[in-house]
Amino acid sequence: MQKLKLDDVTIAYATFGPSSGEPVVLVCGLGQPAMSWELGMVPALVEDGFQVVIFDNRGMEPSSSPPAPYTIDQMVSDTVALVDHLGFARVSVVGYSMGGWVAETLAFRYPDRVDAGVFIGSCNAGTSWEKVITTVERDLARIDPELPHWFNAVKTMRYLPNHDLQHDSIVDDWIALIGDLPPWPNPGRLGPYEAALEWSLDTERTNRWPSIAAPCLVLSFEHDVDSPPSHAAEAASRIPGSEFVEIPGASHLGVFTHAKEVADVIVGFLVKHSR
Repeated sequence: MQKLKLDDVTIAYATFGPSSGEPVVLVCGLGQPAMSWELGMVPALVEDGFQVVIFDNRGMEPSSSPPAPYTIDQMVSDTVALVDHLGFARVSVVGYSMGGWVAETLAFRYPDRVDAGVFIGSCNAGTSWEKVITTVERDLARIDPELPHWFNAVKTMRYLPNHDLQHDSIVDDWIALIGDLPPWPNPGRLGPYEAALEWSLDTERTNRWPSIAAPCLVLSFEHDVDSPPSHAAEAASRIPGSEFVEIPGASHLGVFTHAKEVADVIVGFLVKHSR
């Protein structure tokens, strides 16, 4: 990973694919390491000739963790600074979960710089579930207790479909995969939860959907509790000319559990809207 030093944060990033390819910036969700994009999305985009940029959001190592709170606007500024640093006049931007909020804001605020936007498991008015669970996570981070060993694994398992959690083998595999990851330390943990809660409580931001001019794809998952398909479809209907796709059988973690299906949809959309 290379590093870009800004006024208040250092952003770790990497690029893949041909330097002549149209640039696509992948924006991580809350707590998502940038390297996880390499499991499916990066190879699929590179295979179709795109130049791909990944980076870790502020608060996520190896990027730095300035003092909390953070805001989505700060993360938008981080993304724009990285795009400028790499010398891109225009990019397509793909965001997952909290990263989708960053991508959505970029598409709205910088119509002259965004070729296309993809919002994965993110585009909706704040739901009651989002507000409650994010408040709990924010308050836990404020208390800053020593978290249990399997906290990260159990916390993310809530995003698997209920029928998956009925199978011991799936739970055991999940624990084996991420159960040994160390708990996320502050201030990097508190900052993004502050940003996420502020976003979820904002009732005015949805009014800008009709003003988004870039071609957009709203990608939803059948069993997503953070961004239910009905809410995402309603949001897509308010973004002029946007496309809506629902991945069946997937939960909020569908970007990982259904990586090929997600990558196929996104690559197809970006190819269609490439210059």
